[in-house]
Amino acid sequence: MNKRSSAIKFILGIGGFLVLTLLFSGITLLVLDDDLEGSQVQEILEPVQEQVDQSEEMTVDEDTIPEYDAYHYLYGEEKEAYWVIANGLKNYESEIPVSGVDSMAIERIMMAIDYDFPEIFWTDTFSYYYDEKSDMVSSVTVAYPYDEVEKDRRQAEIDQAYTQYEAGINPSFDAYQIVKYTYEYVIKNTSYQENADDQNIYSVLARKASVCAGYSKTVKYLLDKQGIDCSYVSGYVNLQGAHAWDLVLLDNDYYYLDATWGELGVLDNSEPDKNISYDYFCVNTNQLLKTHEIDQTLIYYPEFTATANNYYVHENRLYQLDSDTDRLRLRNDVTTAFSNGDKYFYFAVSSPDMMEVAKTVMNETLGAYTYLSDDDLYTMTIMLY
Repeated sequence: MNKRSSAIKFILGIGGFLVLTLLFSGITLLVLDDDLEGSQVQEILEPVQEQVDQSEEMTVDEDTIPEYDAYHYLYGEEKEAYWVIANGLKNYESEIPVSGVDSMAIERIMMAIDYDFPEIFWTDTFSYYYDEKSDMVSSVTVAYPYDEVEKDRRQAEIDQAYTQYEAGINPSFDAYQIVKYTYEYVIKNTSYQENADDQNIYSVLARKASVCAGYSKTVKYLLDKQGIDCSYVSGYVNLQGAHAWDLVLLDNDYYYLDATWGELGVLDNSEPDKNISYDYFCVNTNQLLKTHEIDQTLIYYPEFTATANNYYVHENRLYQLDSDTDRLRLRNDVTTAFSNGDKYFYFAVSSPDMMEVAKTVMNETLGAYTYLSDDDLYTMTIMLY
């Protein structure tokens, strides 16, 4: 399940204009040579410094920005332009003057904004003017897919969905429980579906159908509002192309979280819990790289090794079934879950060859039973009804 294409196409346009199309999260970036006369360029540049100065008042303490948000991987003048453009987008400006950055920098900035601001869901295509000799960008032009009235209407739908989401958070929840609830909420309330508006938080929170960018941006949006450090990550999955997921901070350790791959894809959606897999809930780098490839073009990610908040570890559902003790523990845990009226029992084994042992334990404990599984040979979901 994936959606993102970060391919770059260079096309020579009419009249010598260079058109650069960046396909990331549905954003198209058009690059136009700045053929303006000197006086016209000056007219554009004069208000730029004022706008950059104003942007300083609209920035936040860098310490409050998640460590692996793309903002931290921009350079000084790129960061200034980042705030100018981000605030211009929030204010629905169609022409945003910038200064101090060249064409390569503007592409990094636009990608960073796309990663870091899931709440800006109303953008469409971008273009920018640059000076042919200096390669310096003078302004960014934004095309919006609908007017501000429609944007506000959609925001109201998102706000209503957020209220519903927040109502499910028990005040006693710790950070792990909030992240788990958020992961489950997005999976339960979203169907993987490609459409014309499938890569933003509106597609998930209002339309209930999206692709991986929508899933991942929504997880970040919700956890940002809960005050939990979460960043958007892009990359690829084996044999399936571009993909997106999240990086979350729990107990001072980072974990990858892929809500799109947390959905088993069961066609029967009458029981949304049936669609949940925890195979990609708080995994470390080694676990992730079995199937995913991280795009480190913009952001550098070191190796993350923690396992304490992996679902199967944290919930004590990882079993080493070559041990009599763990075979008995699995039997007792399944019996307890059944007695408690749980509909599903999720567990993992320490090695693939132990899965047959697990099936034997299930047969001895439950008799006839139904299980759900994906391609992961280490995990299984048992249906208890």
